[in-house]
Amino acid sequence: MEQARQLDVAERVADLATAEPYERALLTLRGYAAALLDTGYPRDELYRDFERARGVLEKRGAPEEAEDTVLDVMDFLTGFSSSHMKL
Repeated sequence: MEQARQLDVAERVADLATAEPYERALLTLRGYAAALLDTGYPRDELYRDFERARGVLEKRGAPEEAEDTVLDVMDFLTGFSSSHMKL
């Protein structure tokens, strides 16, 4: 069950990363991550889900822009960003 939950989050992250242009997808993905954290979803698990999403995007042949979006939100999760974007 736990693995299915992780795959669901990774798949959802990949879906969101490709659904809109970079600028909008970035805010959408950041909001998704913030909402999960607000529900008590563990930060380290969420980071791993975003890492898995990169693999999903690669398998789908998604544009590089989608991976950039995922990587940027991963930076927000680790605090490697401007203070107003940190999660």
